[in-house]
Amino acid sequence: MSHSASSALSHNARKDRKKKATNNSDSVDTSAIVEPADANKSNNAFADKKNIMWVLLSGAMALTFIVMLFLPNTGMGDGMMATYSSMLWCGFFGAALWRYYSANGWTGFAIGSVVGFILQVISQII
Repeated sequence: MSHSASSALSHNARKDRKKKATNNSDSVDTSAIVEPADANKSNNAFADKKNIMWVLLSGAMALTFIVMLFLPNTGMGDGMMATYSSMLWCGFFGAALWRYYSANGWTGFAIGSVVGFILQVISQII
């Protein structure tokens, strides 16, 4: 048997298997299959705007960096890295909080970044 004849047979065999699979799937009664009510909720945990964990986690990180700004000898009191970190984490917290309350996350990020910058400037004065 040549290569083209064997490939034609395998092509016909695949078509037959596909046809049988569609016939078998049509005959299965799917009315008894019940999915759990929260099946889709667990799959969308990262995209869920009402997930309080994002607010708590970003708030904890923002609080960590803000506390480090005010503690002596932590290495976070001065320099541009302190400014960036406080603005970034306060911005993440603001974005998560605003998204949790169904508002625009970018607005929350901007407000949080401004608050982080102000806290960094205050930590330099105190």
